[in-house]
Amino acid sequence: MSADLYSGGLKDGPVAVNPFTWSVWAGVTTDYQFRGISQNRRDATFQGGADVSYGIFYAGTALSGVNFDSKYGGPQVDSNLEVDFYAGVKPVWNGITFDFGVLTYNYPNQLKGTADLNFVEIKAGASKTIWSDLTAGVTAYYSPDYTGEVGGAWAVEGTLSKPVYKYADVDFTLSGTVGHQFFDEETKYGLNDYTYGNVGLTAAYKAFSVDFRYWNTTLDKGEAPGGADTSYAQAGSAFVATAKVTY
Repeated sequence: MSADLYSGGLKDGPVAVNPFTWSVWAGVTTDYQFRGISQNRRDATFQGGADVSYGIFYAGTALSGVNFDSKYGGPQVDSNLEVDFYAGVKPVWNGITFDFGVLTYNYPNQLKGTADLNFVEIKAGASKTIWSDLTAGVTAYYSPDYTGEVGGAWAVEGTLSKPVYKYADVDFTLSGTVGHQFFDEETKYGLNDYTYGNVGLTAAYKAFSVDFRYWNTTLDKGEAPGGADTSYAQAGSAFVATAKVTY
């Protein structure tokens, strides 16, 4: 999972499909990025999760620390925990692996009576090994009411991943993602559609992996999709290191 997980971020991690598998994982990252936006003000945080699959069916959960403390400015939400659940199917046809699923993003300790951060997305994607061991994929996500109750939102991502080197029992994989975030009611809420991307190298040894990744967006440093210059949700460039162990 290592290269695929970090190409799309915590929320978008795929699950390997076998007759029946399960796994649990835990890790730490220097900056939790979601579509090019820091979720914890460039600080480190712990993450973890669990996944199960049976045939083409999969389900899982992921947890991460976030830092949406209102004392730093921005919406009055005060949340420091994200809990995600996801499920779907991954059928294979003519060498193409499809991925159809539903994801829910939940912030259980946010302030009541404020804009709701919780939201749901549906996704549809496909990936294929197109040359040698180079894998390409494209995925679209849609939320009917995106985080903060700002209305519908789309995201479309393209990914590439390729093993590049093996030293003893350590496998090195190069991967990258380019995506674009669209907002249905961009004018009404003062939102800015934006492009984001990352490129990085993952080193995997048995149950352990370390990922080094560069992120950037077309938003300015410190600018949120709503256009405000705030520390609440920082964009701009970032170098991120993530270490993970899977059992």
